[in-house]
Amino acid sequence: MQPDNPAKVAEFFENFFKDNQELRHLFHVVVDDGNYQAEWAVAERKRSGKIFVFHGFDTYQFDQQNKISFLKVKLEK
Repeated sequence: MQPDNPAKVAEFFENFFKDNQELRHLFHVVVDDGNYQAEWAVAERKRSGKIFVFHGFDTYQFDQQNKISFLKVKLEK
């Protein structure tokens, strides 16, 4: 996926939600001097019935217009 191509990002999420029928999210956000970090986990059930889990961290910052100006996603194993 190309994060700088809005059409590709939209296509990714459209396909993602078609294939993943049930999603459950947990998260915890910590703010430190304008830097945000969210630890998260998601459990998903695919259309096929298969269940899987992801765990990771999002690190992000906002600009003056309160839009995300930096985002880093790290998946944990």
